[in-house]
Amino acid sequence: MKYILKTEKIVIPAGVTVEVKARVVTVKGPKGSLTKSFKHIKAEIEVKKEKNEHTHEMENVVRVNVYMNSYKQSAVLYTLRSHITNLIKGVTSGFRYKMHEVHKHFPIDLQIKDNAVNIIKYLGQRDIKVIPIPEGIRCTKNPKDPSELWFDGIDPDLLGCTCSKVFQSCYPKNKDIRKFLDGVFISERTLLEQ
Repeated sequence: MKYILKTEKIVIPAGVTVEVKARVVTVKGPKGSLTKSFKHIKAEIEVKKEKNEHTHEMENVVRVNVYMNSYKQSAVLYTLRSHITNLIKGVTSGFRYKMHEVHKHFPIDLQIKDNAVNIIKYLGQRDIKVIPIPEGIRCTKNPKDPSELWFDGIDPDLLGCTCSKVFQSCYPKNKDIRKFLDGVFISERTLLEQ
């Protein structure tokens, strides 16, 4: 069965502006600005003023529409809504990814030097694994627990990519991962300001 129109609405909070041009969404807020392209998705994205159903006040909303799609094809609508909501959360609150160092025998030494994360003595190896920290991300150690790294930023995609590079740099290759449990793993994803 085809749905003629399916639509989703995202309310824009105060202090945040959203611009849409040719399915490229730009969100500006107190923490900065983020841009994401959705040109590969067949959907209509527009910014409108609408009346709130409960308070009857005018509010800015982002409306996402898909036309003539089946139920499975229109699932992209909810993905789009989540991406735009994450952009709004990023410019208002910011994100924090926490990574924890786990070792069984050889302690891993984590250092932050020259805008990069250095992983030393992984599985007793002598080489130093260097993972550069991209611009827009701040990396610090937990003041109470030096084996935990905090990655702060407004872009969830960039944060996820950086943390995955740290995780993949100390992944045991050609070894039994049930026995070699050492590594640096994401333990928590939170908002900076709630």
